[in-house]
Amino acid sequence: MAMHDGRKASTPSSQSLRESAAATTLDRNSLVDQVENFLFKQLVSGRLQQGERINEAELARSLGISRNPIREAVRKLEERGLLIAIPHKGNFVRHFELEDVNDIFTFRICIESAAIRAALPRMSDADLEAVAGIVDAMVAAAEAGDERGLVENDIAFHQRICELSGSRHIARAFGDIYAEVRMLITLVEHRFESLHAAAVDHWPVVEALKTRDPDKAIAAMVTHIEDPWQRIVKAYEKKSPAKTT
Repeated sequence: MAMHDGRKASTPSSQSLRESAAATTLDRNSLVDQVENFLFKQLVSGRLQQGERINEAELARSLGISRNPIREAVRKLEERGLLIAIPHKGNFVRHFELEDVNDIFTFRICIESAAIRAALPRMSDADLEAVAGIVDAMVAAAEAGDERGLVENDIAFHQRICELSGSRHIARAFGDIYAEVRMLITLVEHRFESLHAAAVDHWPVVEALKTRDPDKAIAAMVTHIEDPWQRIVKAYEKKSPAKTT
């Protein structure tokens, strides 16, 4: 006869099962986010070129993961308009027509103008100094020849103004549109005329913000945005890339 010591066999509780399932979901979501971030950086850095096919099998091998999180990350980038799916062919880096360039920059002006109008009444002196501090960081990066640091602080500058608007929709729209702007800059092989010029070009916006006049601040931001817009259009027209089939 079998002997029993009176103790019950340990079985997982309903709560522990729920916690385990939640942890698995979180880990999976985290992996998808990591893959999305990896692909996003590949896109804005130009490592993934316009019209290039996303090879999920190769990505899975190089990253040492299954294809499922890659598929989900690709789908999220499609939703953001950075990748496109072509039936029976696969997923490709989005191709930008000149019409897209103008549409994107027009929308960017709308977003950042709305951000300034909403943010300026909410900005404290400390907020303005913090925004100016980001430009200081840009200048420091330029003097160090750190283009990556310059670009990251450039994004942070515009993002912070959008965040100070207090609108999640404005902040989210900025994130999506700025990703496209960065892709355009890379895809046409546009580079700054000088890192220092790219950094100090933000000072007029800061000075206009400090006046607390939304019209002046918006005008300064529009001028700031229109300059790279015009240069990208010229570079894009010169390059005149072929359409993706």
